[in-house]
Amino acid sequence: MWKPFPGPQENFCSRGEYEVLFGGAAGPGKTDCLIMVALGGIDHGDYRAVIFRRTFPQLQEIIDRCWKWYPKLGGEYRATEHRWWFPSGAKIGLSHLQHEDDKYNHQGREYHFAGFDELTQFTQTQYTYILSRVRSVNPDIPVEIRATTNPGGIGHVWCKERFVDVAKPGRAYIDPDTGQSRVFIPAKVTDNPALMETDPHYVKRLEALPEIEKKRLLYGDWETFAGQVFGNLSPKVHGVEPFDLPLEWKYFGAFDWGYAKPWCYLVFAVDFDEVIYLVKEVYGHKEGESDVGLRQTNTEICREIMKAEDELRVKIDYRVADPACWAPTKLKGSNKHFGPSFTEDASREGLFFMQADNDRLRGKQQCHQRFQIVEETNSQTGEVEAEYPRFVAFNNCKNWWRTMVNLRESPKRPEDVDTDQEDHMYDTTRYAFMSRPIIPKKHDPIPQGTFQAERRRYIRAKKYSQRYGVSLEAAYNRVR
Repeated sequence: MWKPFPGPQENFCSRGEYEVLFGGAAGPGKTDCLIMVALGGIDHGDYRAVIFRRTFPQLQEIIDRCWKWYPKLGGEYRATEHRWWFPSGAKIGLSHLQHEDDKYNHQGREYHFAGFDELTQFTQTQYTYILSRVRSVNPDIPVEIRATTNPGGIGHVWCKERFVDVAKPGRAYIDPDTGQSRVFIPAKVTDNPALMETDPHYVKRLEALPEIEKKRLLYGDWETFAGQVFGNLSPKVHGVEPFDLPLEWKYFGAFDWGYAKPWCYLVFAVDFDEVIYLVKEVYGHKEGESDVGLRQTNTEICREIMKAEDELRVKIDYRVADPACWAPTKLKGSNKHFGPSFTEDASREGLFFMQADNDRLRGKQQCHQRFQIVEETNSQTGEVEAEYPRFVAFNNCKNWWRTMVNLRESPKRPEDVDTDQEDHMYDTTRYAFMSRPIIPKKHDPIPQGTFQAERRRYIRAKKYSQRYGVSLEAAYNRVR
């Protein structure tokens, strides 16, 4: 019979927390562990469990693996129900949640166990809704949520925040709101001796993947993922602890309106070298929930903005806002009558804005340019004499860091950011950068193939290798 391997597999199967997430990298035997821990209550006749994949074609892998083990325990599969029945009367269902509303197919159900394979493929609302279906009136049957995943996917951000960021791996975290416990158990392919023995070249194939995919699937790296917009944005490079703001610098604000979704106001400082600093964030969002606004009136929003500016004690030279803020506000329950725009309400409170440039593609390019590291080199030797970012953010701008580093590219338009995510900080930052665009400097090109050009390329590759943790050879092929 199946037994977990010593190490992460055994740890995952024996944990007693309410929620347990297992995995990170590819190949540690996550799926087998999930379908086996689901068997924990099959000796009880009223035990009910369910295992989810996002789509039905993906669910077929779960079905196939269950056939390997469940019949040995007397399980009978009823294909019309997608459910395994056991001699005691216990049942384990197999289901998918391809569409958001599919979660309501489980309304009124009671499960003692819910398992999610590849959790980052699910939305947070799907996961939390199913959690509400996990309950028990039988004290002999504990309730459990178990999940497996690799980094990446549409749920990467919320999974990372819920499991990876709250505590060290293997250490239980107690949710202060619910009192329930959860824990993250990391594992790598080398934790699966069976795979290493039967397919010893699997690791080599993972090593041959592109850098981001290799970090995710081989090392279980949660800081990078496929489709990440700003992979070079890093708190180590672009972050700084708050400091006293010089009065001689210029200061300006940028605003993105929201009601059911969050609104955002950011204050920026500009030093004498035209480096932009993010020094203050004000985010109208509901704490503990992703992408949910506070439904505040325009007057309430303006007063929060003015309070934040007063706390900084600096002169704001100008403010920019989403051009939509000049549109009349549709009155509740009416399609014909309109009230004042946000900017009209703001002007009555003493706040004045200019229309931001809302060109999405040019704005994204300005973000990329701001996040790049500027290298000042000696024109004769090619040696790097100084390097610095053209943008710096205070470390206490928590929501800005949380959302910006996790932005995904649009699957339909890769040159743009996916708008189906919490992108309000990004939009506000984009408005700010477009108000002070970087104009490329003209440089005399160094002829390709010369000693000076190759020396400069080598120096850049060395810096790239140290910064991003790749081999010098790989870095050399990526820089020009």
